[in-house]
Amino acid sequence: MTLLNKMMNFEALNHEEMGTFIATLLSETTPLEDKVALLVAYTMKGETSDELYALCENLIHTMYPEQPQYPGSMCVCGTGGDGSNSFNISTTVSFVAASGGIEVVKHGNKSVTSQSGGMDILQAMGIATTPVQNVMQQLKDTHLAFVSATESYPVMKNMQPVRVKVGRPTILNLVGPIINPFALDYQSMGVFDPTRMIKIAEVLQRLGRKRAIVIHGANGMDEATLSGDNQIVEMDQTIGIREYTVNATDYGLRYAPDEALQGGTPEENMEITLNILNGTDQSVRRDVVLLNAGLAFYTAEIVETIEAGIAHAASCIDSGAAFKQYEQARGVAV
Repeated sequence: MTLLNKMMNFEALNHEEMGTFIATLLSETTPLEDKVALLVAYTMKGETSDELYALCENLIHTMYPEQPQYPGSMCVCGTGGDGSNSFNISTTVSFVAASGGIEVVKHGNKSVTSQSGGMDILQAMGIATTPVQNVMQQLKDTHLAFVSATESYPVMKNMQPVRVKVGRPTILNLVGPIINPFALDYQSMGVFDPTRMIKIAEVLQRLGRKRAIVIHGANGMDEATLSGDNQIVEMDQTIGIREYTVNATDYGLRYAPDEALQGGTPEENMEITLNILNGTDQSVRRDVVLLNAGLAFYTAEIVETIEAGIAHAASCIDSGAAFKQYEQARGVAV
């Protein structure tokens, strides 16, 4: 039975078959239409936890037989694919998180399913990405490094045309945030599909994260949002995996529909981010950044509670530290 037929029959793939699947997608000689057929079939089949781990582990070790490590390192990112066209919440959160004591290694890509991905807004801001070999020094200097997925995993460039051709979320949306080139201590990862949260938490556990949270936002966003109960799966190497919900209004933040968080072009999203970081924007857009930054501070063990994390995030913005972090990322003397 061919790999494609096995997927179309919704059968699980073993480790060897996952290797073949990955090698085919990465191949420079496999026709685009064959790659598209495989990726669509796999997406329709759905992944098991073991398959997702095998996929991530294989891609990581393709480039990094021994992943670099940095104490306290964390990535704050989402899978994309939620169709919300929100402004770049996780990128904005990264500046706040780094200004508040987290060593942030933000792994991102250009957008496939929205107007502005993480790398798109950085380009608008004039912020350069950091090559993997320079990340440790960048963290020592500024506590924040933005790493391009296509630079850290150049083999993934062969998948980009396939993703564009498919035109909707695939397994690669899940993989991208997980395969940070660094062996992270912490991670906050938003997902568009709540049925995958436990699988992702299990994979992050097997990859050695000390603590991680997987977030499915109210009404389907891949960030914690203000429109209701956000589903959280928290993984801690000491206590295991637990599930709970977080509602912004329980922490004194305002309710808002997801439409209030919409962004636009990279340039429009840049303006939103800067106005939040410099304190000009006191709207619900600030609130959603406080919520997600608060969750990041809690996950990275900077604070003991989510409530304390939100307060810490507010102080990072109000003190000017978050905006200084942005200026430092642009190379402006601060």
